Amino acid sequence: MATVLIQSDDGELPSASAVLQVRATNAEYNQPALRIDQASDSGGAASIKIFDPNPDIEFVESGAADAAHPARGKYEIAVQSDELQINGRREDNSSFDPIMVFQRLGAGGAGGNVGFRTGDQFGGGQGVIAIANAIAAPSVNPGGGGVLYVEGGALKYRGSKGTVTTIAPA
Repeated sequence: MATVLIQSDDGELPSASAVLQVRATNAEYNQPALRIDQASDSGGAASIKIFDPNPDIEFVESGAADAAHPARGKYEIAVQSDELQINGRREDNSSFDPIMVFQRLGAGGAGGNVGFRTGDQFGGGQGVIAIANAIAAPSVNPGGGGVLYVEGGALKYRGSKGTVTTIAPA
C-alpha cells in the first residue's frame, strides 16, 4: 500500500502545522487537483477521513467573490455538535450560516431531523423537518411549479398563477 505521511510536532503555531497542498498549475485545463480512485467492491473504507474537533470541508469558487460581495461562492460541509451541516458564508464574510442541518438519529435526545436554515427549531420532535421563516416571501410567480415557504410561522405555498395558500397557520 502506498502511503504518504506528513507529520508535525512543531507545537502551537499561528497557522496549520501540517499541510498537504495539491495544486494544478495549468489554467488551460480543467483537471482535478486531488483524485481518489478506490478499487474495492465493498466500499467499506472512508476515502477521506477528518479527525478534528470541528471538521469541515470548505469550497471556494474562484473568481466569484468581489469587494462588494466577499462571501460569494463560499460554502462548507461541516460537522458540529453531532450535526452534519451544509453552510453558506455570511455576506460580511465573518462566519458561516446553516443552509441545511441533518441530525443523526439519537443525537442529543432528539435526532433524525432535517432543518432548512435552522438547526434548533425542532420543537422537541424526532424525525421532523424544520423550516425557518423566509427572509423574503416570494413575490414573483414561479413558472411551471410552486414555492413552499414559512412566513410568520405559517406554512405557505405560492403557485405558478400567484395564488398563495396557507397550508398551516402559525
